[in-house]
Amino acid sequence: MNPLAIPRLTLQGSSRDIGQAHGETFRPLVRDNVETYFAIFAHYAGLSREQVLSRASLFMPVIEQFDADLFEEIRGIAAASGNQLEEIVAINSRTEIMFKETPHLGECTALAATPEATASGHTLLGQNWDWMPKLDGHVLLLTIKQKGQEGQEEKPTILTYTEAGIVAKIGMNSAGLGVCVNLLVSDSTRVGLPFHILCRGILNSFSMGEALGKIFDHQTGASANYLIGHMDGEAIDIETNPSGVEYLYSQEGTLSHANHFESRLPVPDEGRKIFPDTILRSCRSGKFLAQQRGKISVETLQTILQDHFNYPSSICRHPDTRAHELEQVQTNASIVMNLTERIMWICEGNPCKGGYTAVPLV
Repeated sequence: MNPLAIPRLTLQGSSRDIGQAHGETFRPLVRDNVETYFAIFAHYAGLSREQVLSRASLFMPVIEQFDADLFEEIRGIAAASGNQLEEIVAINSRTEIMFKETPHLGECTALAATPEATASGHTLLGQNWDWMPKLDGHVLLLTIKQKGQEGQEEKPTILTYTEAGIVAKIGMNSAGLGVCVNLLVSDSTRVGLPFHILCRGILNSFSMGEALGKIFDHQTGASANYLIGHMDGEAIDIETNPSGVEYLYSQEGTLSHANHFESRLPVPDEGRKIFPDTILRSCRSGKFLAQQRGKISVETLQTILQDHFNYPSSICRHPDTRAHELEQVQTNASIVMNLTERIMWICEGNPCKGGYTAVPLV
């Protein structure tokens, strides 16, 4: 196993304490992430700093209503990193801030296998996080030990791979719940619950039912996909759009998803037009899972995530150097989670080039 170079930190205490430790420890990374995303907002959406801050302010009451503790954590990140509150809200709402000006970049292939399909009888999740090379050095691995407000039950401990200043992305928790994610694109966007905030809400859940309740009970601002698994042997895929939510479920124990809608959700699917390789990545990963059904292991998922068919726009994605710097995309990390054992396997960068390191939840 290779030692991880990703900055790591255990955060604990009150919501404000967690946010302040995040912002203070990673202040240079958070500030750099803010500046990079503001450049991305300008490049893709033509938004000035003032326009981004104005859009971010619209999401503040939505986040606070969803989870006041989480909003207090964001306040702590902003104060300790020396950023405006609206700047930290903006990067946590980056998918929604850009609205329909989503970068025309395919990203992320996600996989799940439940006990009937795995060799060990364990529940496994995995994905490649594909995004801009420029954001590669802006990531963190956070263990978050948190408590609710006084009198409330303690929240699950979380292990999440995320970006500096952003409260969650891919991860798992002490209740045996895990989530992988994909960008989806339709022609409908609005102010609603931000994608990364909902990721944290899922990881703050004690059960799959609680996580699903948070998705179905809140209107989202942009389209996204959440592949959720539980150590007790279930996985379900949830596609969201500001106008509705739908699900995919496999009784044969495997699921795969990329960047297009596959459920009955009746929305225009812009993802197929913007990044047509999504069809190949989803179908090919699903085929490989089906071929190995009953024998799937952590190593099986790792091998699938190294696939180079349709290179460079493959499951293991490599940048097209002919494109503008902010329009290139690559696999910045490959992650496989054994929810039964509560171990996250992480490969920094393309999995075809490096090995995976095992990181236990605690």
